[in-house]
Order: sequence, then C-alpha cells, then structure tokens
Amino acid sequence: MHNCAHRTMVNAHHLFNTPLLQTICCVITTQFIPYIAPKMLDSVVRIIIRKFSCSANHIHMVWNEIVSNKKKRYIERRIRKKVGKAISDYTMISQGNKILVAISGGKDSIVLLKVLMDIKISAPIDFDLIPVHLQTGFTKGFEKIVSWARESLGMEIVQIDTNISKIIEKASDPDKSPCGICSRLRRGYLYSTASKLGISSIALGHHMDDIIETFLLRLFYTGQIGAMAPSRISNDKKNRVIRPLAYCPVDLVDAYFSTLEIDPAKQVCPLRADSKREMIREYISALEKDIPFVKYSMFAALGNIDSRSMCLREI
Repeated sequence: MHNCAHRTMVNAHHLFNTPLLQTICCVITTQFIPYIAPKMLDSVVRIIIRKFSCSANHIHMVWNEIVSNKKKRYIERRIRKKVGKAISDYTMISQGNKILVAISGGKDSIVLLKVLMDIKISAPIDFDLIPVHLQTGFTKGFEKIVSWARESLGMEIVQIDTNISKIIEKASDPDKSPCGICSRLRRGYLYSTASKLGISSIALGHHMDDIIETFLLRLFYTGQIGAMAPSRISNDKKNRVIRPLAYCPVDLVDAYFSTLEIDPAKQVCPLRADSKREMIREYISALEKDIPFVKYSMFAALGNIDSRSMCLREI
C-alpha cells in the first residue's frame, strides 16, 4: 500500500462508525488518493456509487474529512517546524526553564500556547509553561479561553487583575494612539509577575508580520532602524523576552488557529485603533502584489545588516 494512503486511512478510518462509510473510506484512501487530484472527485464518486450503491453525500463527507485532516496535519507540521527553528536559532528555551506565556485571548497568543505545549510534549528537554492573562478591562469572553486551556491542554491560566483601562482613560492623549502606553503598562505587569513566579523567559505571541510592521513604523516615524528581536534581555536586565512565532507569517498563524475550533476573546478597547499600524499593513499588502516575497525579504534584512554601508558616525 502507498505509504501516504496508508497513513491517511489509519487517521481517517476511525471517524466513520458504519461499515459502509468505513469501506468507502478504505477504498478512497488506498486506491485513489495516491493517484488523483481533488478536482477528479466527481469521477471517483460515480465509480464508488456504482460499486457500493451508496449516496454521493456519503462519498463527499468522507473525502472532505480526509482532505481537511491532511490539510490540518500539514499546517501543524509547518508551524511547529518554524517555531522549533526559531527556538533553536535564538536558544529561546533550555533545560529546566520556566516560561511565562502571555495570553491576551487573541489568535496569536492562543496559537503560541498550543504550539509550545505540543513542542513541550515531544521535546528532548524538560521545561515548564505558565500561561498568564492580564485582566485589562478591555477583554470580553475570556472565560471560554480558560475552559479551552483546561480541557484541551490540561493547563490553568493564571489571571492577574490590573487597572490598566482606568489608567489609560485618565492618562492617554486623545490626539495620539493609546497603544504605546497600554503596551508599557502591560509590560510592567508582566515583568512584576515574572519576578514573583521565578520566570526564566516571557513568551509573547508576536509573529513575523508584527516584527516587520514595527520595523517600518520605527523607520518612518522615529528615524530608527529597529524592530522586535525574537529574543532579547529587557532594558532593566532582569527579564528575557522571547517570540517563538517570529518565523511565522500571519497567514500561517491564522490558518493554524482555524484548526483549533475555538473563537478568540473579544477586544473592546473604547479608544481608537492604531491607524498607523493599519496603514503599514496596507503598504505591505500593496508591495506583495509586485513582490510576493517582500515580507520574507524584509525579515531577512533585519538579521543581515551591512553596517559598513550605514550612515554611522565614527566615534
């Protein structure tokens, strides 16, 4: 039997609890998948209907389940490979580390926690993951994330009360984006929590697109060349921040999230959105039409700096 077909049959066969559907599944996976493309499904359907006198809906159900499972496994392998490489390249996690995983309730942080948990299970080293959520006052429906983590991962999310929403309402400039001050406040709470829990590193859910967008924002608006390092020591030298999703484009993160069958918590910040970052995203999307690999090129450039060609003054 073709190896690919055999693996597919083993994974899909148990999903169907009637002899008829199991037989159809066996026929499709062993006789057709190695040789045909999905666009030929109609022909396959007619053949099997004649052979087993079953309905086309049954065939389509089996086929769609098989294709869905294969796609899910492909996405899982791809994101785990990228996260694993980022962890290895930047030595993000070592034996005995205690990692605080920041969970906002959004797609990125949920994906980060799930992938890190999967890697922890199969990793040759032992390390601990402690998911932490800061209750900012801007998140609704986080209870379902808590339930998902408990039921799917066997993990309890530590929830920290904060007064961030009240601080921002009083201190933010109505003419400027509140995202900067909110970020600094959340960082302060994370650092203090990490200190109390004896944390080795703080894992954040920033992905490749976030890093590139930050690079362009700093370039355009602050006159600096810089971004978000995949791994760095905080300015106070007391905390280490890691970004295991650094090699993952947002499309891959979204695709993986869609396989988890959970909805993200809602962010209900009453203040205006970060319009500058959204504008940068539109710029990048426009560039991708002519340069499909532009994001990968920009990300690579951040680690491939020709300092001799920069406008640096000699000291």
